[in-house]
Amino acid sequence: MARRNHKRDELDALTDFYGLSHELDETTGEWIISSKDGLTHAEAVEKYTERTNRLNAVAGVYQRANRIITGEEVTVTVINDPDLDTNARTNGKDMELNARLIEDLTDESIISLNGVNYHELGHILFSPRIGSNLGIYARENKLFRALALLEEARTEQLLITRYPAVRKYLEASVYTYLLAGKPSTWGGKFHLITGRTYLPLELRQVIADKAVAQYGLDVVQEVHSIMHEYRNLVFPRDFDTAKVLAHRLAQLVGLDDEQTPQGGIPSDTDTCTLPTKGRPAGTKEQEQLQEEGGCKFPTEKLGKGNGKPQDSQPTTNKAPSEQSADEPDREKDSEDSALAQALNDRMEQIKNDSSVKREIRDTRNAIIDSDTARTAIAQGNHALLVPSDGAISTAKRFGTELERLVRNNDPAWVNRVRSGRLNIARTMNPDVNAISEAFDQWDMGNEATDIEAVILTDNSGSMGGLMKSVCENTWIIKRGIESINGSVTAYSFDSDTELLYESKDKAKPRTMRYVESRGSTNPIRGIIEADRILSASKKSIKILFIVTDGEWEKEAQCDELIKRMGEKGVITSVVFLGDYKSYKEVLSRSITGDEQATNYIKRLRHKAQVFHAVSTPRDILNVATALVKSTLKKVA
Repeated sequence: MARRNHKRDELDALTDFYGLSHELDETTGEWIISSKDGLTHAEAVEKYTERTNRLNAVAGVYQRANRIITGEEVTVTVINDPDLDTNARTNGKDMELNARLIEDLTDESIISLNGVNYHELGHILFSPRIGSNLGIYARENKLFRALALLEEARTEQLLITRYPAVRKYLEASVYTYLLAGKPSTWGGKFHLITGRTYLPLELRQVIADKAVAQYGLDVVQEVHSIMHEYRNLVFPRDFDTAKVLAHRLAQLVGLDDEQTPQGGIPSDTDTCTLPTKGRPAGTKEQEQLQEEGGCKFPTEKLGKGNGKPQDSQPTTNKAPSEQSADEPDREKDSEDSALAQALNDRMEQIKNDSSVKREIRDTRNAIIDSDTARTAIAQGNHALLVPSDGAISTAKRFGTELERLVRNNDPAWVNRVRSGRLNIARTMNPDVNAISEAFDQWDMGNEATDIEAVILTDNSGSMGGLMKSVCENTWIIKRGIESINGSVTAYSFDSDTELLYESKDKAKPRTMRYVESRGSTNPIRGIIEADRILSASKKSIKILFIVTDGEWEKEAQCDELIKRMGEKGVITSVVFLGDYKSYKEVLSRSITGDEQATNYIKRLRHKAQVFHAVSTPRDILNVATALVKSTLKKVA
């Protein structure tokens, strides 16, 4: 029974992440498992394990960074807890990140992760502990909810003063939080926003106006007064003041485990507390930080006219008979849409900031390069052969052809901008308005202008005597892409998948790796691994090559995975290397309208965007040309 429960726990975890459904066959006592991806239980377990490894790698990267920042043995773990209703939590020593934050290593997810991590670090560094005089008082008087809300802005203010670079990430985290709800609900977030004075005043003012309209001026003024007095406190010196302010806020958000009082502001959570472990910065350091960073940003104006009561009638210059009943609602919806768009625009500015881009890149590379994030697929046995002279010359030309994909991202001078290198000739223009065009800037282009590629090489028994040609084409692709600074990982697949080349194993100029043909043809594990690598990469061009004779097991499942990769922006390509003469005959029949032949060609394509049959090393150049044309067509 214990073993079955353990099995059920594993299946529940898999179900959450990969859409597996399972039920117990009461007759045999076995679990019947199905998956939307067509994965077997073993394949789903492997994918689940790889995801777990990636999450552990994320935790390791942030743990190392946090220990450097705090000088303490802080631990970081990533957990999958369906009951965790927040992005992260800390007890003052240990931090837990919610696995829902880390589905893909996109720019947005890393910015969000950084913001969440820095926010929790603020609590570790500056929040009073539950065993302090203030913590004991909060427990006895049911003030944990109020204190936790008050601590949000104070700890971030102290953290930004100590580490100014974290501001953009905290700002982005707030935007992500706000954009998860409709702008019409943002008035209810006033108590969380007003004390975060690093946010633009315009945003804070709009939310203050919404709060006044929703809760009334008296309530909003009281919240504003509490939050802005509390954010400048120093502990333990100001514990007594904190107690008074916590009581005042509790009258509006409720005591612990109580409902929000009538006319109050919802607190968004019922599970607030203070950290239990570690020790926050002392009075002297907090005083210095508050002196440097507190009270220097303007706050919102909360006077008459900053918000209309909900039951008031909108003013208008139109006569009553001319005014549409839903016109005020349309105007409000338009204002809210513009506000949401402004936040999205600001998020884009943060994402494109050079220092943020650099930190995103470094974080992603640290995660990907972590030992725990690397693939569990083992290196296979291989022999070393010398590629043909034709293959050697073709490899270079293959890279040259693919270089067209990245050429548009080359660095260059951008002329006529407002700052940069002064263009002396242009300053001679007598037009005073032309000063805005007096500079040129060096644009480095896209930082990720090279290629990330994965090659899946078919070495099943059906490939037989074609294996030298198969391995030669794999070598040509890898060697060619590496010649233009691309990154290429290669796997061979039969009934299982094995690693042929790691991305760091550069293809040698006159040596290629050769694997023998054997077994059946099941590329699904390799496709899953390719998806993992390409999803994690932030290089601008991602390509999947599959060199095969086209006859696979689990064809429908494999095709669906390839199609999904293409929809996510991967250029997918099948290089057909089978009986070339027979293929040409089938192709000829397909062109003349033979439906059976057409369906056969479609099967060989496996839903890839680019499909080419090759018979000589030189033919692989047609694949590169087709890839370029395919990409240019998308751009157009």
